[in-house]
Amino acid sequence: MQKKKEYAVLTAVCTLFLIMLPKVCAQSGEKPMTSDEAAKARARLIEYSKGFLGCPYRSGSTGPATFDCSGFVFSMFRESTGIQLPRKSSAIYSKSTKIEDSEREPGDLVFFKTTSSGAISHVGIYIGDSKFIHSASDGRETGVIISTLERGYWKTHYTASGRYIPSAQPVAGEKIEESPEEKAWGTDGENSELTDSAKSPSKSVSLNSGNSEKSKKSDTFVSKIALDATAAIDWNFFDSKSFALKFRGGSATFHAAYGSGEVKPGLGATFRYDTGTGVFQIPLIATLSLGEFLRIFMGPVVTIGEASLPGDSDREIEASFFPGIIGMAWSSPSLKIGKTALSFVQDIHYTIFNDTDKSAQSPKNSVVSGLVFSSGIRVTLPLSNVL
Repeated sequence: MQKKKEYAVLTAVCTLFLIMLPKVCAQSGEKPMTSDEAAKARARLIEYSKGFLGCPYRSGSTGPATFDCSGFVFSMFRESTGIQLPRKSSAIYSKSTKIEDSEREPGDLVFFKTTSSGAISHVGIYIGDSKFIHSASDGRETGVIISTLERGYWKTHYTASGRYIPSAQPVAGEKIEESPEEKAWGTDGENSELTDSAKSPSKSVSLNSGNSEKSKKSDTFVSKIALDATAAIDWNFFDSKSFALKFRGGSATFHAAYGSGEVKPGLGATFRYDTGTGVFQIPLIATLSLGEFLRIFMGPVVTIGEASLPGDSDREIEASFFPGIIGMAWSSPSLKIGKTALSFVQDIHYTIFNDTDKSAQSPKNSVVSGLVFSSGIRVTLPLSNVL
């Protein structure tokens, strides 16, 4: 009996050893990140993060169109460096390597206590010069913004700094790989009157992402532009002779919105074939997005073909160029797929049709010909992700 127990214990130990061996070997085989690699990873993180400036805040979201605070940091690290962070601010803090404020480098994290619980409840990515990028839910500005640690609310609620990417500062004895620019200058002291940043332009750019062309681009209006496309089926409940569900064709809309707040203007164009009136139309729309889920639109309409009253093909009607179309659209919370976001869209719009003598139709015929619903799928992509 004793030998059986010893055999069972030995078997369990061996099994555990075999399970853990691959993990131990994998960890032991990992090559530590050099300071140069760390500098590049930090620069990638900051440049990538700036590409999402202006994206709205939404609780529980990890992008790509909306983020909460920890979702933003979680997504930025994963997509730009491959580093997998915990999902919540408090967990990100607990797993991080704590550093002194004086040790903080661009690419480190800054943590805040913003609730009465006293726990870590907010996190941002430090970008240098006492500034950090984060997704804010309250205040004069919300969404993905850049704030400062030197004054105001964030100075008062700042708690600590943490690190996931190794320091970009070379350690004693570490061999630093020279860039082509450095090799061109040589290593025997010539051109010694130049500054270190002039001798090593590639490192200067890597450690200060704000000087890179990509970051300059992110700081412009481009970072506030979001592109979207919608494919939809058009329908309504009636024609001139009956009241029943009616198929009214299909449409595709291409649109661009600008801004970082709750109200964002935009422009777009829709390509629609209306089976009810028998014409192809191109509404050219100006839009106003109110928050993440509601958009109103209006604009002139280019019509190709001769229109007829739905349900009565013998009765001709005439499409109006301007005024053309007015409507509103509701969208569902987005589903992230890669760098894009998918959402369901439902809109209701009214297109103007007149009688052939350009006089107004009867109220009934106006509704029958012009009131249409569209149900479809919208794909959203920040322009900074394309460039």
